[in-house]
Amino acid sequence: MEVKTEAVVLQTMDYKDNDKLLTLFSPTLGKITAGIKGVKKPKAKLAFAAQPFCFAEYVLAQRGERYTVISAYLHESFFELRTDVEKFYAACAAAEICRLITVENERFENLFIGFIQCIKALCLGDENSADCLITFMLVALRESGYPVDLGFLEECDGDVGEKLWFDFADGRFSTFDRCEQGERASLSTYHTLRKCEGLSYEEDKLFGGRKRALRLLNAYLSRQTDTRFENTGEFIRMYEE
Repeated sequence: MEVKTEAVVLQTMDYKDNDKLLTLFSPTLGKITAGIKGVKKPKAKLAFAAQPFCFAEYVLAQRGERYTVISAYLHESFFELRTDVEKFYAACAAAEICRLITVENERFENLFIGFIQCIKALCLGDENSADCLITFMLVALRESGYPVDLGFLEECDGDVGEKLWFDFADGRFSTFDRCEQGERASLSTYHTLRKCEGLSYEEDKLFGGRKRALRLLNAYLSRQTDTRFENTGEFIRMYEE
């Protein structure tokens, strides 16, 4: 049986002498593994379809739960990611998150849309790479069932104070007297997260917030999913505000 689906490549692995195994992320099929033959040969016609971040319409031969790529029609290669190491690592971090928080053959349409928006924004270069990744991680947490509640500013009528805590039990910010099992969080972290979520924020409270926000989201996602996200950690280590 043949199946057509739009999909983006999250990961590639060498297989045999000239073949590869692709981890594809599709809005209709979810995360799947598909073999693609002969793409390591010189002048292979489908070599483009086996590149990381390739976004294409894939035609797949399906036998049971096994897929093989027959042909592909390119939408976007996102080649710009390969020309900037910071953008590349941010995209790798987002791809790793997609790969590790999803299960085979289960649809995650909003996560797929969020991922495509993230790598498009990285390629356009209009947004800071850390902002792109933070925005995507907020989507990933929401789709995993662990949303970050950023409504404390409204709850306290705009008077957040100077000391915030983040409660890892329910993903909420609060002051110390309202937080039983939280950890200290900076105002710059909180306002950076609100900015990336498209909420109101205070411009003068953003300094140094991107790296702190990434660390908090990585810790929260890791704790909730019991998973280590190595590419996110690597991006945080290399990122300079």
